[in-house]
Amino acid sequence: MTQDTAELILIMMILLCAGLRWPHRHTSGMAAGDVEGWLLLALTTVTMLVVPVLDAVVPWLEFADLSFHDEAAWVGLALGTSALWLFWRAQGDVRRSASLQQVITFGIYRHLRHPMYTAMLLWALAQILLLQNWLAGPAAAVTFLLVYVLRMPRREQRLLERYGYRYLEYMERTGGLLPRLPRRHDQR
Repeated sequence: MTQDTAELILIMMILLCAGLRWPHRHTSGMAAGDVEGWLLLALTTVTMLVVPVLDAVVPWLEFADLSFHDEAAWVGLALGTSALWLFWRAQGDVRRSASLQQVITFGIYRHLRHPMYTAMLLWALAQILLLQNWLAGPAAAVTFLLVYVLRMPRREQRLLERYGYRYLEYMERTGGLLPRLPRRHDQR
């Protein structure tokens, strides 16, 4: 894979994201007065969509290009594909449960409480490996970190308040960003 091919692949993945309405999928739950949420959404759009496209089509960021490594780009392709699949899968599970007023515990949510955030993390890692540019590459990772640190604790608190002990039990058996490894129980 060449650097131009890797950038083209990332642009095609961005177009797929736009078709899936990601990262804009969460805007339906944001209040008009949620300035932090809207600013983070704008930052996410810039760092995960605009910056990679600019890096691929204009020479402005070429000064920050790193030595291109084909193997890293292939890993980036795998991570980006996984991010798209995970987001698509999580969206489908949310649509299937739209009429239910309970914690979603089936599909991908059986393994992850926040698969959309996991998809965002995978996307950020893919961007680093596909762009191989010390400015454009990690831009998405910095945004992910901000979104995760600022939004995740409040989201978990809201879900605990809404679903109570059912969500607490779900938290104990399901990983947040990564699947929880099975626990070994003492068989005495």
